[in-house]
Amino acid sequence: MNLLRYTLLFIFITTFAVAEEQVSFGIPPWQPIGKYTHTAIRESSGIVTSRQFEEVYWTLNDSGNPAVLYATKRNGELIKEIKVNGLRNFDWEAIDIDEKGQIWIGDIGNNSRMRFDLSVSVLKEPNPYTESEVDIIAKYPYKYPDKNVDAEGLFIFGGIPYIVSKEQGKAVLFRFPELKADTKQVLERIGELKEANLVTGAGISEDGKRLTVCTYRALWVYHNTSGNLAEMIQSKPWVLQHNFEGEAICFEGYNLYLTKEARDIYSLPQFWYEKQWKLPPKDTQSALSFSIEQESTGYILESYEDAGLEIDGGHVALNANDRGAGVQQIVQVPYKNLYKISIVLTRGPEYGQVELNVNGMNVGEPYDCYDSELIAGTLVAFGMVPLNKGDNQIILRSVGKSTVSTGYKVGVDSYQVLHASPFVPRFMVLGPFPKVATDKDTTAFSPEDPINLSESYVGKDGKTIRWNEVEVKTSGLLDLRANIGMDTGVVGYAFTYVYAPRDMDTVLLLGSDETVNVWLNGLKIHQKNVYRRITQDADTIPCLLKAGWNEVLCSVEQNSWTWGLYLRFTDADGVLKYSIQPLE
Repeated sequence: MNLLRYTLLFIFITTFAVAEEQVSFGIPPWQPIGKYTHTAIRESSGIVTSRQFEEVYWTLNDSGNPAVLYATKRNGELIKEIKVNGLRNFDWEAIDIDEKGQIWIGDIGNNSRMRFDLSVSVLKEPNPYTESEVDIIAKYPYKYPDKNVDAEGLFIFGGIPYIVSKEQGKAVLFRFPELKADTKQVLERIGELKEANLVTGAGISEDGKRLTVCTYRALWVYHNTSGNLAEMIQSKPWVLQHNFEGEAICFEGYNLYLTKEARDIYSLPQFWYEKQWKLPPKDTQSALSFSIEQESTGYILESYEDAGLEIDGGHVALNANDRGAGVQQIVQVPYKNLYKISIVLTRGPEYGQVELNVNGMNVGEPYDCYDSELIAGTLVAFGMVPLNKGDNQIILRSVGKSTVSTGYKVGVDSYQVLHASPFVPRFMVLGPFPKVATDKDTTAFSPEDPINLSESYVGKDGKTIRWNEVEVKTSGLLDLRANIGMDTGVVGYAFTYVYAPRDMDTVLLLGSDETVNVWLNGLKIHQKNVYRRITQDADTIPCLLKAGWNEVLCSVEQNSWTWGLYLRFTDADGVLKYSIQPLE
């Protein structure tokens, strides 16, 4: 895992390390179990488990890629590329296998809602160890009964393809009324899925008793014993929020297997989604990955299975009979700053209270890990603390227990240390301007000229545009799409002042969607031409703030759906101030 990509800005090192090999008990469900490393698998948009070849999984790319299926192992390692003859990949979004062992490919993507050549095709499942190409058996074009919609979810039930729409406020289930090759069918509308929307993938269990759909941030599992889909999608589903950015989903028995366009792969046990236990973030670092200092006392390295949970993974466990047991490590961060420290802990009947100490200072209040049921993966935010550049000592200690707990045990799965300095709260924004070639002046507005917030400009389509004051969201996101417009192929600007009481070496922490430029006091200090989803602190730019008010200007291009900016400076001492006017 690329930790910097997920803004986990720390690594652990140890002095006086325990002389033992790194222990691994497998991967818990909130961490990727694998990744597609084959470069041709660019955007996994569908996934299904083979029914006749053990440990074989099929995936495919979406729009604009070759008409190829990819057979992989469970961890994403490629087995074989299989060319599909007789098909073009216009926008492949889904794949499934029926009870006959036939593969179905859904060319069902319709982002523009203007496609009229949508289709589902079927082929015999090839042998991934002996074959390199396969012919389609039949192609089934279709259209919707009412308005044209987008879709990314497909599954086969009773030999008939079912399609789940991808819409902002709902998810509608459609089915083919009958199968007539090369004859456009009008789909039947079965009904809306209770609670679900913006569906990016779908799958059904082999026995037809469970149906799952996923989005980038959640999944739903519908279930009944009758096999009546119309009734099933109206029943109360199990719902699980996640951070997998799920693009495709399928069943392995009743367990779930998910992929995302960024090519990570996840496996989720059935009891986890049935209990709807919250998943911790994937951007945490396992406590088992690091040696433990000799000052630590009363601990073991324990698998979850030995702890009583039927999932992969493990934790550093403090002795249930020892109130003073503690584990000590060194956390190293790249910049002096204020950081938020959270820890993934295990809870259960014999678990006690745990205290966090960093550099000799207690952080937050002790946390009580007791629960009547054994649960792994509880993310606990202890609080914010300034950390020094380089080494910082971190200690977790068992300090007591509740009256109902049978012991003092503490289970430490992983750590998360994130920047906690405040984001810029307000900006002046300007746009949209038409985007032009990067070797020319970007717009009629010159970033190097002195900023005049009362001036007007000619923007896209010749419209007069002016600076407007905008407040960021509670997450710190400046939503340019909401505050400038829905256009694509444009550029917008965001401006603010930052006050420093003295000349200060600091680091500008920035996230953008997409290409971004930054000017500090009229001097360009950062340029990144990139197509990406926005994440906090993706770019780190060391810079010098002068004493007094400093001008900060950013340009951000818009080429797809989201359009935004996160911006803050490292500020361990809390001395920086932000304003849209240089106040006295």
